[in-house]
Amino acid sequence: MAGIIRALNAAGDRVSVGSAGRGPAPAKDHDIPGTSATRLGEVPDPSWPKARRIWRGLSWGAATCTWIRGMDPAPDVILTYGTSLGYLMRLIPLARRRRIPLVIDSAEWYQSSHLPGGRFGPFAAANAVSMRLVALHADGVIVISRFLEQHFNRSRVPTLRVPPLFTLPIEPNSLELRDRPMRLCYVGSPGRKDQQSLRNLVRLPGELAMDATQLSINIVGLSRNAAKTVLGPDLSDSIDHECVEFLGHLPPGEARRIITSSHFSVLQRGKQRYAQAGFPSKVPESLLMGTPVMANITSDLADFLIEGSNARIIPSAGLPALVRTVSEALQVPYDFDRGLIAREASDRFSPDRYAGFIHDFLVGCLSNREASGRS
Repeated sequence: MAGIIRALNAAGDRVSVGSAGRGPAPAKDHDIPGTSATRLGEVPDPSWPKARRIWRGLSWGAATCTWIRGMDPAPDVILTYGTSLGYLMRLIPLARRRRIPLVIDSAEWYQSSHLPGGRFGPFAAANAVSMRLVALHADGVIVISRFLEQHFNRSRVPTLRVPPLFTLPIEPNSLELRDRPMRLCYVGSPGRKDQQSLRNLVRLPGELAMDATQLSINIVGLSRNAAKTVLGPDLSDSIDHECVEFLGHLPPGEARRIITSSHFSVLQRGKQRYAQAGFPSKVPESLLMGTPVMANITSDLADFLIEGSNARIIPSAGLPALVRTVSEALQVPYDFDRGLIAREASDRFSPDRYAGFIHDFLVGCLSNREASGRS
């Protein structure tokens, strides 16, 4: 969402941001010129009883509606991130009554099994109702993938497809990478959707029969102890392998340095709906640092990853495919132009590149709403 806000700012639009967080807005909420941020306290308080936290997670949006109703002048467009059923059930009627177009920034279609309570839980049910019924009543949707574009187009909802947008400093690699050890990294917040990718990664040294002089794997976002819980006790030996380093949570600058000091960032995802509907932000983040990506093709990645230019393409999401790809990469010189990778990514994922398209799309949604109000 920050990328969309930056794009709107670049187009000359004034953006007021309503954050779901609690407490005073931190400085990072105000680092985009031309925007104002207000924390609305929508997220559940951790001290609340579990039942109350669950209910808030399903029904939030009341404070946001109150904030919008109090805005003077009223907004020209309401842009909401995600398809939370609670938000949409409140925002759609509000937008209709006030004749303001409601546009969704849709970046995911959650896998039911990844949500709290599992595939038969209340969040999975709410997600299905929202994506298949309620979200289709929006005046427009900014989508992150062709998969989502096709989903909303089938219901004739106006859509605009935009990849993840970032403004990150181009940090040329200050460390001269040697051919050995090959340095691989994963940087992120591991959840269920990346569990298999990490399982493959920690098993890689054993499969290749390599030691720390040949292969180095840095995993940011997960401690070694947490990995044994998240990835499973069957991988204890692999998790403790000398080639694998778990760095836990790091400040953004330090995490970026891990990326820039790696030969490749690694990501594998299967063919499930969530992987096709979303667009892994880890890919542009790595490319912006000049670090090529080692990944299999999901979502719209084929539009951005080029074998031998900014990527090594893994044929599938399985461990044997990763082993084969790394083995092949070890047999050829590492000759990626990391400066060129960073410059091209800075252009392709720049908010400025899409500023006019996003502005014009929102203006079109506003015109459609005004026309329907006159009819």
